[in-house]
Amino acid sequence: MLEQLYEVKSLNMGKTETYHFGKKVYRSAIKKSPVDGPVFLSKVGLAGDEQAYEHHGGENKALCLYPFDHYEHWRPAFQNMVDTALFGENLTVTGLTEDKAHIGDIFSLGEAIIQVSEPRNPCYKLAAKYEVPSLIVQVRNTGYTGFLLRVLKEGMISPNDPMQLIEPHPQKVSVALVNDVKFHDRFNRDKVDQVLQVKELSESLHLAIKEQFDSGRKNGWG
Repeated sequence: MLEQLYEVKSLNMGKTETYHFGKKVYRSAIKKSPVDGPVFLSKVGLAGDEQAYEHHGGENKALCLYPFDHYEHWRPAFQNMVDTALFGENLTVTGLTEDKAHIGDIFSLGEAIIQVSEPRNPCYKLAAKYEVPSLIVQVRNTGYTGFLLRVLKEGMISPNDPMQLIEPHPQKVSVALVNDVKFHDRFNRDKVDQVLQVKELSESLHLAIKEQFDSGRKNGWG
């Protein structure tokens, strides 16, 4: 197998702040900035990076990755476009898009070992950050969600470390396929079964997809 390396454009961290969106007041660490030096990556995320929401973070969501490849797609839509941490991701990476990343794929990153666990779920905080109310729907429709990773081995990582695929998952269920089942082809038994057979899919998403299929009702996905 050819060595598969992916360039890390930036490694990003942030602190929680208070934001306003219409009548809603909320706390978020979605505004992240690049770091220059090494950072310790633990089972629950980067040392010093904050999470303000109970459904963000945790062992199955230790890192958020967004492909740099999608940045140009969004540029016309945003008046306050940024060139780093566009969607509040920890890792901005070139070449590793949702169709190329598979649930359960294992990568090395510096001293750490990380594994793809689920797609990133777009929420209203993205719409609020860019003042684009339709952004959640746009992200769902394009499938440009980015994805989340768990940490199998803790260690120091830096912005200069490439991500290297060291163990591709044999079932090859892409993040793009999971997004399709979540948002579009929700009641396709073959696709749903294919996704749910991957034990490395985060337990919470496994249950949500199964519940959606079994109930015959669309999940609002927050």
